[in-house]
Amino acid sequence: MKKAEGYIKLTPQETKELIDREKNLVIIDTRTEMEFTYEGKLENAILIDFLKPRIFKREIQKYDRNKTYLVYCAVGRVSQPACELMAELGFKNIYEMIGGLKAWQKDSELVTTVSKLDNEEIIETRKRIVTRLNKIEGQIRGMKKMLLDGEYCGDILNQSLAVKSALGSVNQEIMEMFSNVCITCPSDKEDFFKYLKKLMK
Repeated sequence: MKKAEGYIKLTPQETKELIDREKNLVIIDTRTEMEFTYEGKLENAILIDFLKPRIFKREIQKYDRNKTYLVYCAVGRVSQPACELMAELGFKNIYEMIGGLKAWQKDSELVTTVSKLDNEEIIETRKRIVTRLNKIEGQIRGMKKMLLDGEYCGDILNQSLAVKSALGSVNQEIMEMFSNVCITCPSDKEDFFKYLKKLMK
């Protein structure tokens, strides 16, 4: 625990203790909507994007200044100025998680407490991936026909590159689902980063 001007910095483990202790804790996620949706989040967190400063200032002022707040971002760069602004606005009890959600996720004891997609979101994600795969399947059938018909190799290669790009998008969606649904223990997290490295080659 470290004291800063107007707020207190906590390690991920201290953050977990605060969450367990403070039943009326308000958790503010200051990342972007994309990060909030696809990279996991602390349970019951409220998204207020600090990179949209006017909106953040307007929305945060709707909250009770006497309640206790936990503020976090991805790695700590955004949550710090957010805490400073909240302190300037008169919020009394502010805590910031050092290192952000990335630090939380690195701790094997905490990884399973990051919220996952709910069942409806999982179903919709899987349907969206299947739709993409059906389209890719059609593109591959088209390539086969082009080869059998003896069409120009450049056109066939263009189709092949389109398939490669589409598969890249599918891989990205599967990895996003992996991070939100399939990581339930340290070995799963190791697998996630193993596949991530393979995709980045």
